[in-house]
Amino acid sequence: MEIDFRTIIVFIVFVETGSLYSASLILGCSPSSVSIHLKRVRHYFHEPLFIREGRSLEPTEYAIKLSQQLKSCFMSFDTILTKDNINKS
Repeated sequence: MEIDFRTIIVFIVFVETGSLYSASLILGCSPSSVSIHLKRVRHYFHEPLFIREGRSLEPTEYAIKLSQQLKSCFMSFDTILTKDNINKS
């Protein structure tokens, strides 16, 4: 199974907001779409990412660390792409 940038972004936003609904508002999609993306991430990494706490999902320590690492990668990627367009070489 492959994973795409959109799925990674959904995962990061969900971990930061802690809510399918809040993540869906930020991303402009439905809560069920967020859920589908989270399933893709779980299948891709083969690790428990969330623990059900009543009606909510709490990220595991692994999910929090993974989200931080992925966010850092995206920020580096963005810096490279916007860095004066690679000095317009």
